[in-house]
Amino acid sequence: MSVRIATFNVENLLRRFSAERDRRTGAWIPDPAVGLFEHESEAEGRLIERALQVAISDDQRQMTAQAIRDCDADVLCLQEVDGLETLRWFHDRYLARALDEPYEHFALLEGNDRRGIDVAVASRRGLPIRVMSNATLTYRDLDLFDDELRRWGAAPDDRIVKRDALEVEGETAGGVLTLWICHFKSMTEGRERTMAVRRAEARAVRRLVEAKFGARTATADWAILGDLNDFRDRIRLVRGEAGTLEAICERVDATGCDPFHADRFAVDLVERLPPIERWTHHWAEGRELAALDHLFVSPALARANPDVRPRVIRAGLPYRVPVERMRPAPAAFARYPRVGFDRPKASDHCPVVVDLTLGGATR
Repeated sequence: MSVRIATFNVENLLRRFSAERDRRTGAWIPDPAVGLFEHESEAEGRLIERALQVAISDDQRQMTAQAIRDCDADVLCLQEVDGLETLRWFHDRYLARALDEPYEHFALLEGNDRRGIDVAVASRRGLPIRVMSNATLTYRDLDLFDDELRRWGAAPDDRIVKRDALEVEGETAGGVLTLWICHFKSMTEGRERTMAVRRAEARAVRRLVEAKFGARTATADWAILGDLNDFRDRIRLVRGEAGTLEAICERVDATGCDPFHADRFAVDLVERLPPIERWTHHWAEGRELAALDHLFVSPALARANPDVRPRVIRAGLPYRVPVERMRPAPAAFARYPRVGFDRPKASDHCPVVVDLTLGGATR
């Protein structure tokens, strides 16, 4: 039996208002449009900003729903969701109107993110799911604390995963599929500086998989997926002639995902795509495209699906992502109506979707 799974960082799916603040001083940073106009006080500016957030969010969430519709996944794995109530509201008021077949089961367990954004899952077509959080595990629990983490500033009793590694078990006619939905530590403080944290997260998730399946780890049906905030493949964009951008595909030496690659523990299906097609995120400041969103599957699933390649859905990206100027260019795509230069957009990440035939694994 085939099951379609998708992973999508939906970028701050919130029902509460948020404001950007300076990381050092805490000072309010107005939205660009609000900052163009004078206002008598921060309180007045914040009220104007709230009205603007509502207007922009309506457009953005229609595009998010379009991207999810284009995935048409049986199991939808999400990152950056404010809460279960938020997910249900988004589904009922936006997503259900875009789908031929709405989702039936939803799960979100509160994780460790300081902003309150969590990983979540939705399923349909009669696919029941069971979930378990791993958010409370510490470095000491799994004996993962080392000098690299100490130098970064971590302590042995700190929690390992920065959001969660949500374990999801779904029963299908073809067998049981187990997923670990992850959203690893961001690179905001620098990729090299934070890599030890992501690598520890990956080591922890690998331990969870091995603990669950033991000697059957290589033959069971499982996947690790989500926004892992690190890459082996990136594309540097270098200014070329006549306004073009030379797209230079690179393979980096080290990544926070290395524990998944080691000893052929898992296969990243995204790497089956041509290098120019693997990217899922655009970093404007660094003029870089990178594959931050991953679909690692067990060796058994990789063997059962030798020719399967995922789809990366880019129609919701803003026009500031300069794909039209790239040489060579990725496959052409049409953006959704009303996508803007920077906003509105479906997300700052692309959803990734794949059809998998299960090997009949049982619990």
